Amino acid sequence: MKNYSFLISGSGSFIPEKKVPNFLFNNSIFYNKTSEPIHSANDLVISKFAKITGIRERRWIESGHVTSDLGFFAALKALKKNGRNKEDIDLIICAQNFGDIQEGTNRGDLIPSVASRIKAKLGIVNPYCIAYDINFGCPAWILGLIQAKNWLDSENGKLALVIGVETLSRVSDPYDRDSMIFSDGAGAVILERVEGKSGVGILANLTRTDSFEHNLLLKMGPSYNPAHDQHNLYVKMDGPKLYEYALEHVPTAIYQTIQKAGLTLSDIKMLLIHQANTKMLEAITTRLFKLDGQETYPDGFLPLIISWLGNNAVASVPTLYDLINRGKLEGYEFIPGDTIVFAAVGSGMSISAMVYKVP
Repeated sequence: MKNYSFLISGSGSFIPEKKVPNFLFNNSIFYNKTSEPIHSANDLVISKFAKITGIRERRWIESGHVTSDLGFFAALKALKKNGRNKEDIDLIICAQNFGDIQEGTNRGDLIPSVASRIKAKLGIVNPYCIAYDINFGCPAWILGLIQAKNWLDSENGKLALVIGVETLSRVSDPYDRDSMIFSDGAGAVILERVEGKSGVGILANLTRTDSFEHNLLLKMGPSYNPAHDQHNLYVKMDGPKLYEYALEHVPTAIYQTIQKAGLTLSDIKMLLIHQANTKMLEAITTRLFKLDGQETYPDGFLPLIISWLGNNAVASVPTLYDLINRGKLEGYEFIPGDTIVFAAVGSGMSISAMVYKVP
């Protein structure tokens, strides 16, 4: 029986050029969950928001682009980095949640799939390159890697393109303070099945969904402004309860995944986790190390990009990986033999984690 490893052999990301700094929300009118205006001065609201989330600006999609465009741009870079013929791609998985959303509307267009649209934009003719989407909230890109590995293994494939893309600015309620969190972007990798390289690539993974008690912590709902069209639905979240869920379950899931790989926390160089908010990510990482009997985590363990990119959901982990992979995140680099962890938490509520050793 042949021994295969599953390696990331190319990556790409697309960061929109449109910068939206916090001060641009100074003139916003915010409402609370009971549709009452928030009378606190916006500069105080924004200051508190920045202190908790660590976000000082975010990137939003440019006029004229849709979700599949951003995914296409990231995929092009990943293919160029990989250097293989695009017709050799066996599988395209696009992790996304809302489909293509045209400017001026918040209605998602999901047929055909975003993955199929990206395949067409890439000009891939091969009919045996299959393309489909995963709607699994923020952990969807990691689940996409898991599915790509399993598909390549079972179907004797060699190359999979796994994309994470989001345009949250078009499904955010402008009257909700949480709209300041969300942003847009895309990241992509090429996952390759390689023979004869044991002990590298994907080593272990774990996924869970806690729907019974936590299904509606992230959901779609009408604007908090009662005068706004109540037929339109926007991303809504119960921030405090989501924070509690993440702190209770994400560190344990990461720790279990590391154990599943036959490793210890001291073997891990970096945690590449979904960029949700700085306070939560630091608390999750501290709690992870406390599970191992340590008070805190070492410098360089938790790379963050949320301060200038915001929370672009399913796009955040592949974007973070690509920035480090290309040497574009100061102070961070991947060296052959490094072991890293991918992790994300999101709607469902769901968690995905993966241990990956850099070849």
